[in-house]
Amino acid sequence: MPDELTGPGAGALHAPPLADGFSGGSPNAVASGGPGAAQRRPSWLRAFLASLLVLVAGTTLGAAGVRIERASSIHPPAVTETSAGWRIGGGHVRGFSGLALNGPRLLWQNGPSIEYVDLESGKLRLLGPGPGMRATWAPAVGERYAIWFEAERTESLAAQAVAYDTQSGRRWTVADVGSVYSYPSLSGDTAVWCSATRIGEPRIGGVRIAAGTPLDVAAEYGTPVVSDGLVVWARGASGPFTARELSGGSPWPVVPGGLGGELTSFALAGRTLVWGQLASSGGPGTVAAASVDDGKTQVVVTGVAGLAGPAFDGVTVVWAEQAGDAATYRVMGRRLGGGPAFAIASVAAPVTEVAVSGGTAAWIAGGGAASWIETKELPR
Repeated sequence: MPDELTGPGAGALHAPPLADGFSGGSPNAVASGGPGAAQRRPSWLRAFLASLLVLVAGTTLGAAGVRIERASSIHPPAVTETSAGWRIGGGHVRGFSGLALNGPRLLWQNGPSIEYVDLESGKLRLLGPGPGMRATWAPAVGERYAIWFEAERTESLAAQAVAYDTQSGRRWTVADVGSVYSYPSLSGDTAVWCSATRIGEPRIGGVRIAAGTPLDVAAEYGTPVVSDGLVVWARGASGPFTARELSGGSPWPVVPGGLGGELTSFALAGRTLVWGQLASSGGPGTVAAASVDDGKTQVVVTGVAGLAGPAFDGVTVVWAEQAGDAATYRVMGRRLGGGPAFAIASVAAPVTEVAVSGGTAAWIAGGGAASWIETKELPR
């Protein structure tokens, strides 16, 4: 696993500043040879080379410091191939969260760290935080890029959005975020989130990662998700949902009344929104799907105890539920195109998050230092 960040700024932040007034010599200095000897003109080339040497040495030492710090404080989890997929756990786990899956790209947050496994090779990479940062927020991943937030501390007003190119390995700061109100959502190279650069003034915005172009969606609080050029956000813990095209036009309501209780999660793929919602009394939950265009709604499953999720990839809805007692969970799936719900896995611990992409489901089970991640191919 590489222990050095790539991309602009990795290590260069540790380079010591040059001393004030540094130059190659004083114009009034007298060369050796005694009184009356000819004065030597300052060598600006020599000064430049000396400055460059100091800078390179500082940068090298800074990068080495980052490597030494990580070697002594970061203990990666174990990645083990199973008969059904992969299991990630053990090692030094500070609590897994923020599960993100797209094709073979699996990312999550491990305490203050962002970690990435290529499910084709099983190779684990540490992606963040960068030098000087101590807090990160749950990542999102698309077909090529990943994005997450970093800051010096969790209550910082100066968080940054950091992007990672899974093809080139480049890592860079793509936008200034301010105060974080929601985690990022990603589709292609379009990322959206809710944040505030000034206290009490949240906005839904984002960035085009490849170009670094900022996006402004709405001057309000919300938790947004994005698919292609469509953004949908929940305006509160229980909804309702609002949609808007990034190309322009006015926002419109999607299922304005929702189903009543607190949302557990929601996902957008194409023009279909899928969400989980608890009963108003806090009882069993319901998973539902709706067309963003006309609000036509269908219930995917109801009466779900201990609902976690759902996740949705445009074909399959995946969620987790208690299986008779609080210590055993089932990971379940159902294809919106038709057919009954089906079991994906039985888990001997509470499941807290789920993800799905293509023919693969992933989930986080356990909690705290006992967390682990599993993946499994969906039944055909």
